[in-house]
Amino acid sequence: MAVPKLRENPSFDHMRIGEYGKRHTTCQFRGNVMSRLAVKVVAGAAALVVMGCGGALAFIYSGIYDVTATTPHDPLVGWAMHETYERSTDRAVAGLQAPENLETPEAVQAGARFYKDNCVVCHGAPGIAASPAAQGLNPEAPLLLKATRKNNPAKMFWVIKTGVRMTGMPAFGKSTPDETLWQVAAFLHKSRGISNADFAALSAR
Repeated sequence: MAVPKLRENPSFDHMRIGEYGKRHTTCQFRGNVMSRLAVKVVAGAAALVVMGCGGALAFIYSGIYDVTATTPHDPLVGWAMHETYERSTDRAVAGLQAPENLETPEAVQAGARFYKDNCVVCHGAPGIAASPAAQGLNPEAPLLLKATRKNNPAKMFWVIKTGVRMTGMPAFGKSTPDETLWQVAAFLHKSRGISNADFAALSAR
């Protein structure tokens, strides 16, 4: 028995083509919209960067920011500098290990003598004020022997060795061996809150 041949339906084919065309047009439209949006976002971000750089350059070259050491830092600037210092030094000493038996009496005494000869001028000591020149530092040099300080040995060693930019703190590592700098770190950690008499005796030669 012969199978009847199905009649082709041209209108159905045209309908399918029409639906495909609509979907294709819709997708193309959405793609164009997204592309234009992406271009606008990138252009806006670039404009903000250019404006920010231009504003920063205008601020720098205007000379309106007060760089004198007699004027305290703006609170925001002071906070930013302090937090940058803390995070930078914390990261630098993350894997740094202090030598074993760091705080021997001999090491602490050697550190006290070095401190008296090289550090008291800016940081002072019990019974000894910082020098007049150090009193003009901005930011002020901290009093390193206060009882409330932590004076982490690794951090103290690193700061003494490498110095701190824009503070007046020099890098003693350029002229002093690590062994001596560890002795200073040992002294600073061991002798927090030391009395005037004890410091005088410990640092005497």
